[in-house]
Amino acid sequence: MTSRPPHPEPARTSAPAPARAVLGDRGAPRHAVVLAPVMPRWDQGAFFRHVAEPLLADGHRITVYDTLSLLREGDDLKALVDRWGQYLAPGGPAADEAGGGDAAPSVLAGNALGGAVVQALLDREWTHRSRVVLLSGPTVADDELNTTLERIAAAVTGRGLAAALGLLDEVVRGPGPRPAAEQNTEQNTAQNTAQNTAQNTAQNTAQDTAQNTGPVQPPSLDEQLAGVRLAAGLRLLHDADAREPVRGFPGPLLHVYGEQSLLVRRHHLATGPRPDHHLVGIPGAGMRPHADQAALTRGTIARFLGAEES
Repeated sequence: MTSRPPHPEPARTSAPAPARAVLGDRGAPRHAVVLAPVMPRWDQGAFFRHVAEPLLADGHRITVYDTLSLLREGDDLKALVDRWGQYLAPGGPAADEAGGGDAAPSVLAGNALGGAVVQALLDREWTHRSRVVLLSGPTVADDELNTTLERIAAAVTGRGLAAALGLLDEVVRGPGPRPAAEQNTEQNTAQNTAQNTAQNTAQNTAQDTAQNTGPVQPPSLDEQLAGVRLAAGLRLLHDADAREPVRGFPGPLLHVYGEQSLLVRRHHLATGPRPDHHLVGIPGAGMRPHADQAALTRGTIARFLGAEES
């Protein structure tokens, strides 16, 4: 796996315990770990609630982690992956917080950046006891994906957070009408907040309209931090390549992706030669199939879990 460091305004200089949300019964016999996508503001795991039911019904408690909450200044993707590997490994901090024990998670899942991190972890022996579920998690970033992500990240500085989120929304939802279920996902919530803030509107208008001679209202501190998170997170995926650990992974693996996505597409995903490695495209969905077509995505995950238990 190769990557470059995020441009130099990264998220934090130290890394406390990562932000997380727990779904389901804390006493459930199985544990699923989910790593979140890049989002400007942590949404307390709300993005995953659309498709949590198959795991909850299968006897899991689900811990959803904010992937960027372990990012430190100067990190590239490899450094972030290594930190998550140390945190999630049996006997590590995650196990201590869950009451100790040496059991690996029975399911490792990730969405977008979270999925890229999960795939890069699959060369660790302890992950080989887990089933893997990936939601639009890129295995490999090509020039097309690099360019699109950099264009969105650069827009944070050049045009403001609301404009960058607008560009992101265009490519993740793909062509066609916006599905109603897409509302309230993490990026859209942040986008709507930014768009409904008068300060952001004034800033973007002043930057984009040469005739505007009024003073430019600086972004709030919260908006600045949200923009830093978004840009740094997107840049982490530059030249990402986890094909080797994925191909060598000896356990069951499921990629779910939206067929209409204009960002992470089928050719950015890879599996190994095993018959229990699967790629499933969700029709009528962009890069957020869990929001765009929640029922189809839930069914796909449920069949995967059931097939691997039979």
